[in-house]
Amino acid sequence: TMEETVMLTALALFTLLAAVCSIIFNKLKLPPLIGYIIAGIVLVNVLFVYQDDATIAAEEEIISLLKDMGLVLLMFCIGLEINIKKIRKQGSFAILVAVIQLPLMVLGGFIAGTLLGYDMTQSIVLGAIISGSSTAVVMAVLKSQGKLDKEHIEMLVLITIMEDIGQVIILSMITPLMANYAAGAVGGMDINEIVVLIVKILAFMIISIVVGLKIVPRVINWISDNVSDEILTVTSVGLAFGMALLSTYAGLSMAIGAFLMGMMVASSRKAKDINHKIEPMRDLFMAIFFISIGAEVFPASILVDNIGTILIFFILFFVLKTSTVFLAYWIGNESCRNGFLSATGLCAMGEFAFIIAAEAYADNVVSDSFYTSVIGAALISMIMLPIITRFAGSMWDTAVSKCPRRLYAACCSVNDARSRTYERLSATSK
Repeated sequence: TMEETVMLTALALFTLLAAVCSIIFNKLKLPPLIGYIIAGIVLVNVLFVYQDDATIAAEEEIISLLKDMGLVLLMFCIGLEINIKKIRKQGSFAILVAVIQLPLMVLGGFIAGTLLGYDMTQSIVLGAIISGSSTAVVMAVLKSQGKLDKEHIEMLVLITIMEDIGQVIILSMITPLMANYAAGAVGGMDINEIVVLIVKILAFMIISIVVGLKIVPRVINWISDNVSDEILTVTSVGLAFGMALLSTYAGLSMAIGAFLMGMMVASSRKAKDINHKIEPMRDLFMAIFFISIGAEVFPASILVDNIGTILIFFILFFVLKTSTVFLAYWIGNESCRNGFLSATGLCAMGEFAFIIAAEAYADNVVSDSFYTSVIGAALISMIMLPIITRFAGSMWDTAVSKCPRRLYAACCSVNDARSRTYERLSATSK
């Protein structure tokens, strides 16, 4: 039948093109994620041009289905990597950085969006999109360069994980806002509705985590002790899709349910094995998810129509990210140089930028050009990250040596005052 042929054609093209593009970008020392997005752009603009409308409609339906499956597995695996015990031990600084930086990023994005002429919901979406960094890209770039030691890289990864948790909360808050916008209530919601909504979201998340952490790890541990490993993998994936379904019933994004289930399964004994088993499947569907993101973009709209907006979004992200992370490191009593190197190391837009942008685009909250600009800016941030991190140290040293003496002395005295305050605090708390 036609649908089977379309399905097989789409899968064959997706996977092979993704592989080719990833190999090319791997040779250029860039993350494969960029290869997937470029593959999507090539697919739609080159290969789909020669097809009739019925085939294209069938392909779009299949792409949409695969994209949703990719999103659930991607979010489940992000959740799986969150070790609550490890966060309790080392996470206090990472939490501090995320708590300071995320609200400031959202606020900065909101103000910039308003100045650029977007309405309230669109400005909030812009703030949410630029607030996080990509765990996968940051890790790949920093490990390949070997500029930072293992401890620093681990801390940055912990910070990106905290950002992921923060962005899940942000996404859960704006999902109903966006759905409301799609329904035509552009005026937004009144205060009572917003309060009810936040209570509902928090209740869903807290009940899920409290009940889930009691039950899910025990179920997983029982299966791993009494049944085969294959059943364990199948059960985990089934739980991820089940929880994704539950969260859509609660009026939230399915991404949130899958993420929460990942966190619950992460507390079981076999979490590492499950992650290892799911990895090939996740890689395949993650490729499909990012290809489908690229499939909604046209080269002309990136290179010609929206280049100005793309550069504005990238500069906005870069300036806000470096300044807010630097501020958070400074408040956390870290050295300024370390704060700057860490801040520049986080300057790659996260997977959530694509997830939030895709949801906003699906709900007609943002226009084609806004969506394209976000993807263009995210691609630039990923391509620029290796270059920025390579020269960050020398940039900082040059800035310090060229800094006017008076200004330098003022900065040093502020730093000394901060250090003394922390010494007093630690003496008092002892």
